Amino acid sequence: MMYLPGNWRPALGVALMVLLLVGLGIARFSGLTSEQQQEIELEAGLEQLYWVERGYQAEHGHFFDPTAPGLGLGWEWMAAYQWDARIRPDAFWIAAQADLNGDGQVGMWVIDERAPVVHRLAPD
Repeated sequence: MMYLPGNWRPALGVALMVLLLVGLGIARFSGLTSEQQQEIELEAGLEQLYWVERGYQAEHGHFFDPTAPGLGLGWEWMAAYQWDARIRPDAFWIAAQADLNGDGQVGMWVIDERAPVVHRLAPD
């Protein structure tokens, strides 16, 4: 079950629309490889985390650690990745690491408080 502290309806609505559009895009471009599909889903999830963080910060005046036991989100898709979350009251940096193509090299994707733009720091 999804845990969302406080009133998250606006952020959750935006996040669900993003996920729906990603799903429709995947259906439309089914020629994508499994790795490409996983990367699109990861990037959409990180963008969703950005909006949840922004909503929480607007309501509570600080950001929260989405990976923290008890306080975090516990979303099922997050279990597939290694996470590094660095949270300050006025900033956040959240990184996901994974080997999407199984070649032994781990890629890293990051999002921070500046914009809902995912940065790929290390290729997979």
